Amino acid sequence: MKKRMKQLAALAAVGVMVFSLAACGGNNAGGGNAGGDAGSNGAPAAADKGGGSSASGDTIKIGSVVPMTGALAAFGHGTQEMTDYAVKQVNDAGGIEIDGEAKQIEMVYVDSESDPQKAQEATTKLIEGDGVQLVITSHTNDTTIPVAGACERKGIPCLSVDTPTDAWAAECGENEYSFHAGFNTENELNCFKDAWDKVADSNKKIGLMYASDVEGQELSGAITTFAQEAGYTIVDPGSYTSGDNDFSSIINKIKGEECDIICGVMVTPDFATFYTQLKSSGYMPKVVTVAKATLFSADVDAVGANGAGDGVVSEVWWTPNHPYSSSISGQTSQEIGDAWMEITGDDYAPATAGYDYANVEIVYQVLKAAGSLDPDAIKEAAEGISFDSVIGPIKYNEQHTSIQPLVTGQWCYQDGGWVQEIISNTQVPEAPVTAELKELK
Repeated sequence: MKKRMKQLAALAAVGVMVFSLAACGGNNAGGGNAGGDAGSNGAPAAADKGGGSSASGDTIKIGSVVPMTGALAAFGHGTQEMTDYAVKQVNDAGGIEIDGEAKQIEMVYVDSESDPQKAQEATTKLIEGDGVQLVITSHTNDTTIPVAGACERKGIPCLSVDTPTDAWAAECGENEYSFHAGFNTENELNCFKDAWDKVADSNKKIGLMYASDVEGQELSGAITTFAQEAGYTIVDPGSYTSGDNDFSSIINKIKGEECDIICGVMVTPDFATFYTQLKSSGYMPKVVTVAKATLFSADVDAVGANGAGDGVVSEVWWTPNHPYSSSISGQTSQEIGDAWMEITGDDYAPATAGYDYANVEIVYQVLKAAGSLDPDAIKEAAEGISFDSVIGPIKYNEQHTSIQPLVTGQWCYQDGGWVQEIISNTQVPEAPVTAELKELK
């Protein structure tokens, strides 16, 4: 089968924090005509309650803002196909009852171009130009935060998934009409701790690797107390500037303390440069746990040829082996993963497959509960929902976030390709552990 689309450049900004212009409370970006494959229907510009409170004819018009091009395009790969797959299931089952009548979902897709400003503009186009009545979005906070902000200013509900909830809540947690499902920093650190605890004869020293950006500062602040409470010692050599090509001073500080563990949050190119220099330094820790940088197989390919990234540990949002099922069709996670591979031609189903499907599940459950397209009715329904999805239980807290569990994965190079083994399942005990931790050498 064809390989996953080229991701090396696309992962340069994986999960990076949104710029201040994209904050949920920022000024309206205006009605820019961002890319997308669905045209405008000539709907009038939205007022405070954007797309209105009733479905147009027999349809519910829903917009989707996805990074189809640009630095984050790898995240958007397959999103439209999986969304359409889930929407077809809803429509084939009779749709959703709105105001006493069965309505079919009609999707309108626009491209954020991997840019926060254009994500805002694309959202405004969906609301003012295409007349959508609800917006879904995913794939890094550079997408979810500005989209939620644009929806909030127009009074349109926004349901998003798969990006860290901490940063989203910091910007959007007081929004009325925006709701988000993803993992938080605590779950991420617990995921990594599961790997640390498996290191034999560890000196329990953790060397930090983080950039001088919002997410780097967040992790470096959270990990110190977390590590101390867990019996670990933090060695903090200081932050670096993303794009640096010389990590020798940081490596020397970590090496000087003989840290058995490295933990960080990095983008893929930075990690590739750092890890190459680390391997050349004559020192290797026993385990490297790094967020963002190695989510996809192409990420570890970027570290170097012939399996140079073998053994790197990362967080895993979802796998086809997760014990969850669809609230739309009853399909298992494995069946959802199989569907992804069939419709995309990929040879494995990434975590984004489950989350793309779950975004439609959330729409389905919220609109069923609301029975209306009035934004206030949708808000009330979202605040009250509690259901099991293909990514686990969905229930929003007072900040409008649903915090999802993680498992711990380790990339292993086998027969010229990558396998992501699951080495710990503390947060999802029913997800099978497929291998023991392989310490680095």
